[in-house]
Amino acid sequence: MSAHPLMTKPPVLEGPLPYLPTGNLWVSLPQIDRRDGGVYRVGVLHEHLNGLVEAVGAPLARPVIRLDGRPLSFAGSLHWSREAFWLPVWRGVGEGVSAEGRIWAPVAEVGMVYTLTVAVEAGPARTVEVGFEGHWAETALSRFGSRLLEGAMTGGFDPWTRSLFAEFRAGMPILALGLQADPPLTLAMVEPPFAYRGALSTTLAPGERITVALYMAVAPDGDGARTGALHLRRRGWAALWAETHAWLEARSRRLEDPLLTARLNENLFFAYFFSQGDCLDTGAPVMVTSRSPFYYVSGAFWSRDAFLWSFPAILLADPERARLLLLRCLPRYLPHIADHALYLNGVQLYPGFELDQAAAPLLALGQYVATTGDIEVLHAPALREALETLGKVLEAHRDPGTGLYETFLLPTDDPTDFPLVISNNVLVWAALRTGADLYRRMGEAERAERWEQAAAELAAAIRRWGIVEGPWGPMWAWARDRAGRFELREEPPGSLRLLAAYGFCPPEDPVYQNTVRWITSAHNPYFFPGPFGGAGSPHFPFPGVFDLCYRLLTDSDPGVLDQVREAPLDGGLACESIDPQTGVVRTGAAMASLAGFLAWALWVRCGRPNQPGGP
Repeated sequence: MSAHPLMTKPPVLEGPLPYLPTGNLWVSLPQIDRRDGGVYRVGVLHEHLNGLVEAVGAPLARPVIRLDGRPLSFAGSLHWSREAFWLPVWRGVGEGVSAEGRIWAPVAEVGMVYTLTVAVEAGPARTVEVGFEGHWAETALSRFGSRLLEGAMTGGFDPWTRSLFAEFRAGMPILALGLQADPPLTLAMVEPPFAYRGALSTTLAPGERITVALYMAVAPDGDGARTGALHLRRRGWAALWAETHAWLEARSRRLEDPLLTARLNENLFFAYFFSQGDCLDTGAPVMVTSRSPFYYVSGAFWSRDAFLWSFPAILLADPERARLLLLRCLPRYLPHIADHALYLNGVQLYPGFELDQAAAPLLALGQYVATTGDIEVLHAPALREALETLGKVLEAHRDPGTGLYETFLLPTDDPTDFPLVISNNVLVWAALRTGADLYRRMGEAERAERWEQAAAELAAAIRRWGIVEGPWGPMWAWARDRAGRFELREEPPGSLRLLAAYGFCPPEDPVYQNTVRWITSAHNPYFFPGPFGGAGSPHFPFPGVFDLCYRLLTDSDPGVLDQVREAPLDGGLACESIDPQTGVVRTGAAMASLAGFLAWALWVRCGRPNQPGGP
């Protein structure tokens, strides 16, 4: 097993970035700095620009605290937590004063709120000045990498709404921010077009406290931004916090282990809010790898990431939203569904056929129907067309000599000289069986029988061509070519462990056991032992978090739960790979799609082991 000369590798990280993410379906906040409590980026999905558009600040919003005329800073000593598993809260204590900051994007609103509470805990009465400052310095477009947009910014104070606002335009308006504050806290422009500051001074006796709130609306232009800020203030921070907190609590899932409960839900909500969203300019729902620019291929669509990894978590949190994504996103991406990567609008971004990406939407549709019992969705013309189209796409890539289906790119998106990948074929087998079940539910017995027959023929071909002789006897090959050669290999995103996860063979099957033994042995040059050890690949030479997910689904060893519980990952969130000794992110930070797969795998393992649909 060697690296293909045309492979593209992710950047290797030396540790996690000091940021926390939060957001909602409209607004993403990927860069809340743990060190100073500053909000450095506010992002939106933009359909016409086909990517993430972000206001980048220095920072955009930061708390201001002065005590008896002197600046009081808790920078570097803030203690962070996540309320309701998703809402960042920091706390600091010093000089007899405590402070707390809360940052959130209210559910169903297009903006964010930052509250700052300061209390005098002991000693004499103190003069306290509290408020916010910020500077919108640049505007960036993120798709894979980030690049700055060139344009003009205008803004100022709007006397009608009493909002501060700024609008970035490149010919036409693209992005705007509007600000208001509570209680009467005068926000003033310090430096045009959008550097601002606002604070109020008061005297607090021991036991007294004051809370100020900053409302930041996001809109396509200044009109929406200035009115949006007033709307947020009219609703009030207390109501917006309570509503968002209740929404999250209603969708969180509880396990017996509180640490695993936190890990599940933090990843669940990161996946829910960062692997999909609604475009600011059109309102269209889209699915993406990640809405964070810190993921190295952010702001684009991958069918596998969306439907195989993110979708199960979205379905777990919000079945109605999952239904909407099937109805709106699958038709959007269907014409190029199996290509490597697509723009938000469904046009080819990075060509190259990937077999697992053709199978993924079928598996997602089957999982949705099995979980919800919603048969009516199958009669939607767009989904009936998707079923027929996906069947044709798969059939076009069937090798008549072996009966296996071929791919151009591997599950790591890299080229291969062995196109008949066994784990990919098992996904196709599962997809064909899913299609048969869906047609049967629609009362179309003849079509169901054809799909069932195709699945049976593929299963026989997989067993005929996929089993080879290994160090401990018969085992599963990674892949074959048409000349009869085979390759022993493991790639965690399309792990051979998925043979057991999808029910192609039981975990105790001797051939499967020999395969797992090979994966975890010195025969596999990309197995990395250690406290957080696991299988990697030529694409990322570190243990993959995908490996943890598939072990959760197939391996009864409780040690895998210890690893999931204790690994620092990317600030507790899933990442592509981790260090085998420390468990800290090495590649693929902010990978929202994988966070969904980790949350789902944890739920299946510890919460609902017999959850219908999916692996």
